[in-house]
Amino acid sequence: MPSPLRRPDLDRRSGGFTLIELMVVVMIIAVLLAVAIPAFLGFRVRAQDRAAQSALVTAEKVTGLVILQEGIIPGRAELLALLPTLEPAIEWIDHFDDSTGPHQVSLDEHDAGQELALAAMSESGSCFYLRVVTGAPSVKAVVPNAATCQAHDFQNGADTGW
Repeated sequence: MPSPLRRPDLDRRSGGFTLIELMVVVMIIAVLLAVAIPAFLGFRVRAQDRAAQSALVTAEKVTGLVILQEGIIPGRAELLALLPTLEPAIEWIDHFDDSTGPHQVSLDEHDAGQELALAAMSESGSCFYLRVVTGAPSVKAVVPNAATCQAHDFQNGADTGW
């Protein structure tokens, strides 16, 4: 006869998890996070860089239209007046002003209407440069962790690509 103080239904193991099982699950989640977080941060930096690159490619296409119409690259003052009407999504700034974001493009015309330098700062801190030369392929360069991002800084730089 069973003891009245002891209930047989309580002798069985409860359906919960043991401490070891919970610790194993927590460790698996920690390992997955350790792998996922750096990958996520890398995606974020690449997306920030792509935004600045995209603004420069758009700027190159818009200035290409102006070059087709004019035959040469107009002066800086004329470009700063004309380009916002053609592409209002980009904030066009003078060559001595720093680009502080991906949608802000610094521009500098030189070489008597034959060359145009463009610069845009990524939110990751890299400055992307694009130089348009009439009758030649465009030249691209990037400066990681740039202190400033001004178009006049890239007048005769080599094409290092993006």
